[in-house]
Amino acid sequence: MTMYDLVVRGGSVCDGSGEPAFTADVALRDGRVAAVGRVDPADGQRVIDADGLWVTPGFIDVHTHYDAQLHFEPMCSPSSWHGVTTVFTGNCGFTFAPARSEEDLDWLLAMLSRVEGMSPDGLKAGVSYRGGSFRAFLDGLSSSGIGVNVAANVGHCALRRWVMGDDASERAATDDEVAQMCALLRTVVAEGAAGFTSSQLDLHVAHDGRPVPSNLAAPEELVALAATAGAAGAHAIEFIPRTFLPGYDDSDRDLILAMCRVSGLPVSTNTLSRIPHSPDGWKRSLEFAEEAAAQGLRVLPQFAANHQGAHFSLDTTFLFDEYDTMRSCLTATNGQREHLLRDPSVRDKLRVELADWSGKSFLFVPQVMRFEVVHRPEHEHYVNRTVSDVALERRQDDLDCFLDVSLAEELRTQFVLAAPPDAARLAATEELIRSPHVLAGSSDAGAHLLSFCGADYTTRLLTEWVPDVLTFEQAVAQLTSIPAGVHGLDDRGALRIGAAADLLLIDRDHLATSTPRLVSDFPAGSSRYVVDATGYPAVIVNGEVVLEDGQPTGALPGQIL
Repeated sequence: MTMYDLVVRGGSVCDGSGEPAFTADVALRDGRVAAVGRVDPADGQRVIDADGLWVTPGFIDVHTHYDAQLHFEPMCSPSSWHGVTTVFTGNCGFTFAPARSEEDLDWLLAMLSRVEGMSPDGLKAGVSYRGGSFRAFLDGLSSSGIGVNVAANVGHCALRRWVMGDDASERAATDDEVAQMCALLRTVVAEGAAGFTSSQLDLHVAHDGRPVPSNLAAPEELVALAATAGAAGAHAIEFIPRTFLPGYDDSDRDLILAMCRVSGLPVSTNTLSRIPHSPDGWKRSLEFAEEAAAQGLRVLPQFAANHQGAHFSLDTTFLFDEYDTMRSCLTATNGQREHLLRDPSVRDKLRVELADWSGKSFLFVPQVMRFEVVHRPEHEHYVNRTVSDVALERRQDDLDCFLDVSLAEELRTQFVLAAPPDAARLAATEELIRSPHVLAGSSDAGAHLLSFCGADYTTRLLTEWVPDVLTFEQAVAQLTSIPAGVHGLDDRGALRIGAAADLLLIDRDHLATSTPRLVSDFPAGSSRYVVDATGYPAVIVNGEVVLEDGQPTGALPGQIL
């Protein structure tokens, strides 16, 4: 008699190919799919009745920043709540491994805290890696146990810091330094890095007020590292160019195409979305991806199935870093920061700068920016009202109201800027979802903890864009086999015999997500926004049930891929 570890009986099997679902049993053994078809339930050590449920491969999130969170929260919540069983970490060029010394590690963690919106105290308390090689970083994750699979990219900033020290934040690299970075990248890929990532957004400013190291790299440096990544055996490159909002200028287009050519790898780029101050940027980016495909090159932006918007408070936010004066204020030392924000001459400069939206990814729009969390009793009636509304009540200018209330609460006042319903944006998103050149993604999961939670994009794709834009089976393919194929995961993203047993049981009648909620469950009492999910009766990783009706089982079968 054949004995299986687990038999999932009688579900509608959606195998990740995009083809119509079929009714079948699925048997798992030793972390693999062992049978698909008719299986005697007596052959299973455990049997799950999937009648009325859909059985799919686990979802793959290609753009996360769980590098830190994995050290103290191995389930990668809330992504795993939404069916994600494999995460790609280390995007945008930001990793804290490899780190030559503890001093460099502390600098990289502080940078990560600033640009990716994480609590510096939480990172210090929660991250057990204390520097060294990329292999040491991966070994630390493996030894502590992880609940989902992790494909860890290496970030450009860490490579630069290792080779150039503090000069990485000051200047372009010499030819010899570029050669050293390439040698280091070869080593890191051999140690297990899945890919190489970088970005050059002006929005990204380190904790010390200087550009992040990757922003100072010349095109020749990026092309050399891309070539090395391809030759070393990396599976993909992720790169966000400086001019992503207007759809890439000529120099960025030349750079991206050169990185594709010399590496032979797909280059995953930024999320595309129609925004008011650059309404055609998404279209130009899509056309560029189509032109690259015609040349046999893979430039793959992402679409945003999650809802756009941002939560923030001035004590931690990076969102204003494209505005010189506000960035200078918010990166100043405590005390000096508050002094600058009270200065009338500084406020006059801010009024001018914040009114200029050209090329900016974040807009100061007090007419739709609402108070979300306040900390003084006399401010409680401001909650859920716009800054402009409260400013009118206080007989103040919008900016003065925004700053004065924040300063009265030690800059901890929480605001939310939610994107209003927009038919043009929805139409653009629909076109992007239908495109074969655009990946599902945009979660940024594990980052921007007090600004944004996009981990629900998987659930939203399945509920808000099915069946009008995609069939359920096509949407599942967008979340499984398509990202697996792009990133070289040959044994994941498909439900077939021999594949890794990453499976979901989905109750489509109850599949739903919620509005973001703020919780304080991270080290040092730090907070984050999460989005809940329903409709996932079981999440299975490498053959073990890790979530049952949304509750963790305690199993940690995840692997470093």
